Amino acid sequence: MATVRVGQSRSVPLSTVLLRYFVFLNVCSAVKCVKDWDSNKLKGSGLTLKDLGNSESLTKLFASDGYFTDTTQEKVKPFNGISIQNEAQKLSANLRLVSNEEIGVTTMQAIYDTLPYTDVQADYRNTLRDMTERIHQRFKNYLQIVQTNKIIVQNLYKFHIKQPITQKFDCCHLNASDLRPDSEYRCKISRITSCDLIPFRVPDGAFNPGRNLTEVWKSNMNFFPTLKWQYYISTEGIHNEYPGSAFQWTNCPSMHDTRHRDVYVSTMQPQSKHVVIMMDHGNSLSATQMLMARSIAKNLIASFTENDRIAVIGLSSEVTYPRDDSCVKNSLVPMTFESKFFFKRFIDNLEKQDVSTNHSLGFQQAFKMIGHSLQQFNKEEGMIIYISRGLLSSLTEAKDVMETIAFYNGKMDNRIIINTYAVIDSNKPIMYEKSFLQDVANQNYTKYNVSPRNKSPVKHGMMLAINNTRDLSMTVGRFYVPFNKTTAEDAVFSLPYIDNADGALTMSISMACLHNKMPIGVSGVDLHMEYLVQDITYFNQADNSYAFMINENGYTIMHPSFTRPIKTSLQPMHTDIWHFENVPGFEDVRSNMLRRAEGEQTMYIKETSNSTGVVTTYEVFHAKYIWKKVDNTPFIVAIKILQKHDFVKHLNNHVSLPDLVYHRIDILPANKMCLHLKQLATTDSSTVFLSASSFKNPFEHLNQGVNKRMVQSYVAYLKDDTRLISNPGLKETVRNDVAATAGIDKVWKRRFKVSELKDYIVRRYITTPSGVFRSYPGALFDETYDPTKQPWYERAMQYPGQVTLTAPYLDVGGAGYIVTISHTIFEGQAQSLHSASDKIIAVMGMDVTLGYFYKMILDHISVCRLAGVRCFLINDDGYMIAHPSLVEPDGHGPVEEQHITHKEPLVANDILNHIHFVHKKLCNRYNDRTIQRFYKFNTSLDGVLTNLVHGEHCARYQIVSVPGTNIFLGMINHTCDLATAFCPCSMLDRLCLNCNRMGQVECECPCECPLAMDFCTGDLLKSEDMNPSCPRFPEKERIPRIDSDMTNGLSQCNNVKCESKTTQMDCLGVIGCEWCQAKGLNSYDKDGMEVHKPLPHPFCSSQAACFGGVVGAPNPYGDRAVLPIDGDDEAGTKSAPVGPVAGGIMGCFLILALGVYCYRHRVHRNSLQYISTLPENQNRHSQFYETEDLDQIEDNGNGHTNFVLATFENPASISPYRVNTSYRRPAGGDSDHGYSTMTPHDDSEHASLPCLEPLIVGKDRYKPGIHSSTKTPTIPPPPSVASRRSRSPTPPQTRLSGYQPIIEQVDPSQTIIDTSIQDNPHSVLANVQVHMVDSH
Repeated sequence: MATVRVGQSRSVPLSTVLLRYFVFLNVCSAVKCVKDWDSNKLKGSGLTLKDLGNSESLTKLFASDGYFTDTTQEKVKPFNGISIQNEAQKLSANLRLVSNEEIGVTTMQAIYDTLPYTDVQADYRNTLRDMTERIHQRFKNYLQIVQTNKIIVQNLYKFHIKQPITQKFDCCHLNASDLRPDSEYRCKISRITSCDLIPFRVPDGAFNPGRNLTEVWKSNMNFFPTLKWQYYISTEGIHNEYPGSAFQWTNCPSMHDTRHRDVYVSTMQPQSKHVVIMMDHGNSLSATQMLMARSIAKNLIASFTENDRIAVIGLSSEVTYPRDDSCVKNSLVPMTFESKFFFKRFIDNLEKQDVSTNHSLGFQQAFKMIGHSLQQFNKEEGMIIYISRGLLSSLTEAKDVMETIAFYNGKMDNRIIINTYAVIDSNKPIMYEKSFLQDVANQNYTKYNVSPRNKSPVKHGMMLAINNTRDLSMTVGRFYVPFNKTTAEDAVFSLPYIDNADGALTMSISMACLHNKMPIGVSGVDLHMEYLVQDITYFNQADNSYAFMINENGYTIMHPSFTRPIKTSLQPMHTDIWHFENVPGFEDVRSNMLRRAEGEQTMYIKETSNSTGVVTTYEVFHAKYIWKKVDNTPFIVAIKILQKHDFVKHLNNHVSLPDLVYHRIDILPANKMCLHLKQLATTDSSTVFLSASSFKNPFEHLNQGVNKRMVQSYVAYLKDDTRLISNPGLKETVRNDVAATAGIDKVWKRRFKVSELKDYIVRRYITTPSGVFRSYPGALFDETYDPTKQPWYERAMQYPGQVTLTAPYLDVGGAGYIVTISHTIFEGQAQSLHSASDKIIAVMGMDVTLGYFYKMILDHISVCRLAGVRCFLINDDGYMIAHPSLVEPDGHGPVEEQHITHKEPLVANDILNHIHFVHKKLCNRYNDRTIQRFYKFNTSLDGVLTNLVHGEHCARYQIVSVPGTNIFLGMINHTCDLATAFCPCSMLDRLCLNCNRMGQVECECPCECPLAMDFCTGDLLKSEDMNPSCPRFPEKERIPRIDSDMTNGLSQCNNVKCESKTTQMDCLGVIGCEWCQAKGLNSYDKDGMEVHKPLPHPFCSSQAACFGGVVGAPNPYGDRAVLPIDGDDEAGTKSAPVGPVAGGIMGCFLILALGVYCYRHRVHRNSLQYISTLPENQNRHSQFYETEDLDQIEDNGNGHTNFVLATFENPASISPYRVNTSYRRPAGGDSDHGYSTMTPHDDSEHASLPCLEPLIVGKDRYKPGIHSSTKTPTIPPPPSVASRRSRSPTPPQTRLSGYQPIIEQVDPSQTIIDTSIQDNPHSVLANVQVHMVDSH
């Protein structure tokens, strides 16, 4: 029987502890248990009945009975005869030596200390003024374009009245030969023509100015190349767009119904709209009518913006709500991106009820909801939209309905408009339905002898009969017409959204076109967010000051916490600025920003001290905010200044650069060209890369491309010591930064040749806040690369003056998994005395192979080679840098992001009780709508951390901080065979297993939870409102493509002979080499892991042939090499020839087996679908959510992408690492009840027999609860699918109006619809595991 220590003097069986725990929870669920329990014990533990599920309260209770332990650790003793602190000191000295000699930190610092500086007053006010003026000028130009296009359209319409302008040119009929791929649009377009998205039914003589606008739009593009799309949408539904495109990424014929849909509505009626959408799902509707009703409702939902407040309800014999809570039953909610997704799901899951529809009850509830909203927000009018067949259950019901409407609308002074949409099915006879719905829209009380309850005039709505789903935007989409509001002529600015055309972050500006004050359409332009906010994005100050932009409602347009627009592929959450600046007192700053056109305000925060035993409170400087409104726009630009002093140092003009080599060696070749793994490189010199932040116009630099003449102009300007050559568009500080960093070149070249670590060092580099990046060997980089957005740069800035190490990651240059060592360089001082508070002027880095670090600790700490002992290195986030499992060919997947909770759960469980060493934290990440849970380790740890007195003793460990770094050294010695601790981790994605709680001492892997919204307010939940915002997510690097003609004949810069390494220690960590220890057998175990066969004679070979130590294993670079292995068969065995008789028997057997397989496959292929073990991709797990199952008849190919599930006869076992990485748990779904320690089976912590449990991911799991009870009305985020695109801007929409038109028959009075639906359950069966960890 396994035992666990629970006190100082006794051991109690684990089963006894668990039994007491669960019996207590079950028995004490009744109130009478409190009476029977010892009241003194309850008082002593502080336990109440409501706390029975709270682990901390239970901890107090059981601690009084001796079952929980204190946090006192054991006395530290030498670890197998050595002092871990001494080893940490040696490791620190070694890393400091590597940093100084190999990277050249001391040399570079000495260079900066000798450079001449000038004190300059920091003029942030002028900086802000200049930045705001540039942004204003951009918007001014675009507003002028929209205004000009509008005037031209209005003049053309006057001609159209006299001589119709109707010529059409369908986008869907564009010739493929006329379309060209365009890097700016990321799709095929034609710049020589515009084209039309045309509804299926267009009125004869409909106004179509597209052909007349083409030359105007082309001229606009010539003057302002940064324009994206220009378009005009007429009230008849014709959508002219330039440049021409066949919209091949979607269903082109239906694009007119979705493209720029909410731009059109918000421009026509920009005022806030309060609307209740009521959908009939009673027994009078046929299957076809249900599909049409859903399409109508979703089209309406897609038309609203965040400025509108909406409710959606279902109606049969009773009212059905999206949630069973008081808020949703009584209020209208803001139509946020999340609300749209949730309402759309609700509509999809409404099913036909076999009962008659109670129309009166529906209107009664709708009036109550909208009345409450009008009163709360002091609105003049609202609207009820009723989607129904309109069938009455009795002849008297019509009068009852009209009396209900008269009574409730009369109470509100007849301020409510009613629109009705009659869904018509040719197979269902029509008698009085249309007439009844028309009377409801007109509120025709007289016809039914109903007396009006108010003398105020009734506002008539409109009734439309819908018999197909074509052109809904021009029928249902005109719901706003009865509001009868004068269309404003002002420009309408959208919030940023992801354009479905190119996947880029976009903003739209639009204006209504009028004739005799009546709207005739909307003119608009789409703009690159990367261009609009480039001054904000690339505001680089060495003192860490930064800029941000908000709109007049406080929504954040751009902030450093956001990913750069050029790298943004997911729709960001429209978030208030105070979520990013969530410091006490910022509310007052925000209020002043929104009220005043410009201003400044200094913030102080209160701190307390208790040094003398007396608590004192004092104020310290936090930041100064200065802001200015952008004229004629709704935007405000602000700078947050983080320094109190007003003077800064600038480098003087000092050095010429005779040997400068720009990184574009593919355009301007350098001497001694070679291939550095997969990068085009040179060993003759370092190369200088200028990132986008080095240029005055970053957008232009990234989009115009680079040619030879431009490279020559950069080089000439940077090398010019006469200061006579004109600036080719670089920022003023760039030339001095390039010159200052040139002095390190000689050091790097020498170390490349003579260093003892040359076989382990991939590259060396330095970067400055201005974006100057110098690397050796000199190599070619992608133009979108930004070194200041990389983890190694940000980690060094976080720990100034220390040697910092990143977690392992895959090198895009071809070196496999690497770790970056980085160090800061301070602003020069004559005395060369520096402190962590000094201004940082540069960061140096060096990429080192992952294997080197494990080799280093094996070489320096002999005890790490002993059996049963494991040594490891972790960084301050808890990610493994060195560990035996990271270099062993265990087939357990990637080695990046391997956490201590993954690899050493016994230790992780114990150290979580050391509250001063590790803290579990969380933050909100608005880019992908998640709450990130992570660990932070205290790098100022003083002394040795070891097992708690009453903790887990099967793993004797010691951990110590490595001085002067952000890493920790750990040693583990296992003393027993069975361990009793594990850390639950999701086996499917990064979603936390329990998002409803987070205990400090509860071990779990780093994970994420959906960032839920308050359904009623559209804001974050209060529990999540004050979470800090997460740091910007690291940007993915990519390697530029190189013409093969340039690389042919080039040798490797550092030609390492892997075959010459005869031992594992010699091979470990060498660039491009792997120690081959096993061979894959193309078969998998019960966990989905590939089965490996150990090689009788291990050897060293290239990564391409032996990635991860497995011969023939696929590698992330896709260049697997086939390597013959001698002696693969067992010695002394041969394959005997198969005779004719045996061959015939085998042939018959194979035919029989094939027949059985085909029969079983045919029988079972539609019964279940399983997640397949697809290869790993480069995307994060959090970029994907679930599939979205939609009715086939509504699928237009747009919006969310259904990921493909491979069908197998047997379920594929799901392992933590061999899982389809494009799987995403459904938004709002329950936490994964399958969990795993994620501990490799061949570690010394062996897993016991797995407990398998099927996890059904079916259609029901996606449903928002129709009547589900919840304490807090929340909505989960929509799926963060990488291919998610918004069709229009304010706010972007997912597939809320996706459908395929129901084809109309030749006879306009009859409609036949194919209502067959595939029998496809959309379910997934997956295995999950619980690993109990053994120790041998």
